[in-house]
Amino acid sequence: MEPPPGPRPAYSFDVTDPAQLLDDKTLFERGPVVIFKWRNEAGWPVEYVSQNVVEVFGYSAAEFHAGTVAYGEIVFEADLPRVGREVQEASASADVHSFAHEPYRVRRRDGELIWLYDYTHLLRDREGRATHFLGYVFDVTSHVRAEAERHELERRLLHAQKLESLGVLAGGVAHDFNNLLTGILGQASVARQELGAAQLASGRADAVDRALSHIEQLALRAADLTKKLLAYSGKGTVVIEAVDLGRVLDELASMLDVAISKKATVVRKLAPNLPAVKADRAQLEQVVLNLLTNASDALGDGEGTIELATCTRIVDEDVARRLEIAPGAYVSFIVSDTGCGMSEEAKARLFEPFFTTKFAGRGLGMSAVLGIVRGHRGAIEVTSEVGAGARFEVLIPSTTERAAPAKEAPRGSAWKGAGTIVVADDQPAIRKTLGLLLASLGFTCVEASNGQRAIDLYREHSADVVLVLLDMTMPVLSGVEALRVLRSLDSSLPVILSTGYSEEEVTERAAGEPVVFLQKPYQLEELEDALRTALAMRG
Repeated sequence: MEPPPGPRPAYSFDVTDPAQLLDDKTLFERGPVVIFKWRNEAGWPVEYVSQNVVEVFGYSAAEFHAGTVAYGEIVFEADLPRVGREVQEASASADVHSFAHEPYRVRRRDGELIWLYDYTHLLRDREGRATHFLGYVFDVTSHVRAEAERHELERRLLHAQKLESLGVLAGGVAHDFNNLLTGILGQASVARQELGAAQLASGRADAVDRALSHIEQLALRAADLTKKLLAYSGKGTVVIEAVDLGRVLDELASMLDVAISKKATVVRKLAPNLPAVKADRAQLEQVVLNLLTNASDALGDGEGTIELATCTRIVDEDVARRLEIAPGAYVSFIVSDTGCGMSEEAKARLFEPFFTTKFAGRGLGMSAVLGIVRGHRGAIEVTSEVGAGARFEVLIPSTTERAAPAKEAPRGSAWKGAGTIVVADDQPAIRKTLGLLLASLGFTCVEASNGQRAIDLYREHSADVVLVLLDMTMPVLSGVEALRVLRSLDSSLPVILSTGYSEEEVTERAAGEPVVFLQKPYQLEELEDALRTALAMRG
């Protein structure tokens, strides 16, 4: 338990009073050290205490001397067993003449807890029994508070370093995973083309067609997961669009087994035909999963119920003022549980950075959740009592815009190109897949495993090269470095930059160079669009 904040009394001497300086009792009567003499009896009654006790404890010396208050009565109940044990152990050992307590807490007359350092000398009778204790006590609250703040800062710094490390790891995993997905989607497109449009139209390959569509849909779902990793690593992009919250919940259903305790009963009360909200889908999913994770953790190891509900809500002027949002129409997402609930202290600190009641956090933290919700011009209402569960309601402004329909697997087109394309990527599987896709579109492909090799191949085939496709992250020379060299050789050369990171990052690193951006993972339709756009730039 951290010490409460608050100023401690200052101690001063009147150096203009010679009599005070000559009085050898002044140090003990006016200084910060309080002298106690206790009897070794139950409750540690005070036989003597210096007059300055009132400045530290709030009780007068007369009250201690009269027995109105005993020392053992003001020692904080949580620390009393430990202090008593230290006294007993010292008293039982004839070799101990003095000892120092670890800092402990006492409660002042006004109820404030303060931390004390206590150096105690034992007074023994002729038989060696400890009859009295003579203690030098002084207030170390400010020191303990400073130490607690230092430890908290160290903990926060370590936590921030861990988050930074996780962000780097998440970005690397997302990059590699996007490369794999690019290969999977590309090979699915190749397989679809190999079947042939006529064969598919005849119905003889319906089962294969359905399997390919399923592969593509699963790969696209996996691509959404990599976007979450990129967002966590700080290398993603925020895309605000009309989002169907009901569809988001349906698509998150497969992840609930991971996020929610197996003992939890999930009850859904989802309103049909909800209006869309303007939101970044990945961030909205993070908020939903974080609230579900918190609800699951609140149930602990026991059984309980988690309820998910959605509805529309009209926020009037009074509620809007209280929640600090604009009045109007909102979509409401509610997560409630029958778990342990929260104390008033926990609720008051719920949205503080780094605050947690968990032994090991798994989610974003409620401060990050609140930041996302406020970034979407929304609010969170929290209702909870100890032992009575918790209810979190997230309000996001609704929009009259319609959410985009679910993305369908492309069926390709009859467009064909011609010429040689230099494909530079350090992943052999992607180069091979791109070679097949480009061949199906009428192009000849030459492959490079790094940026320098791409430049060399362009020089060898410059008469035939119509376009260069560069991966952003490659050894020897990166995609951006190779781009600058290629543009010095041919300022109008069409170039496509491909990466799993955001378009904003590519644009920034390309420093204004006119290029076409192709984000991994992509399908044949998106590759075709990028090729058409890039080739059109040359005219």
